[in-house]
Amino acid sequence: MKGCITLSLSVSIMKFVIVITSGPYGDPRLKLALDIAKSVISGGYDLSVFLYGDGVYNALQCINPATDEYNPLSVFKEISESAHIYFCESAGMRRGVDKSNTLEIFKSSGLGELSDMISSADRVLSL
Repeated sequence: MKGCITLSLSVSIMKFVIVITSGPYGDPRLKLALDIAKSVISGGYDLSVFLYGDGVYNALQCINPATDEYNPLSVFKEISESAHIYFCESAGMRRGVDKSNTLEIFKSSGLGELSDMISSADRVLSL
């Protein structure tokens, strides 16, 4: 049609980054972070999780909580289907955590990549 204007709308999906600094046991911030991660995914948003400091312990294969305790590894496996999960290689080296003793769902990364994630994110949470 002559004189028609076509508008093209670009819809951008919101990007979230969650930085987890707490280990797998005894800190309620981990459960809160993983509950938020599940909510972000269920909302259809893009999510990256970065394990830093003692948070890198969450990537260990040997996490084996008692049956009546919270199992963060099962939640990490669940969210890994929709989110990118990284652990800080430097923090891991200082704590004996590396690719040889972590699950495949956790990708080794560095602070440079975290900086890039943060700069392109719409929301960043650190717990």
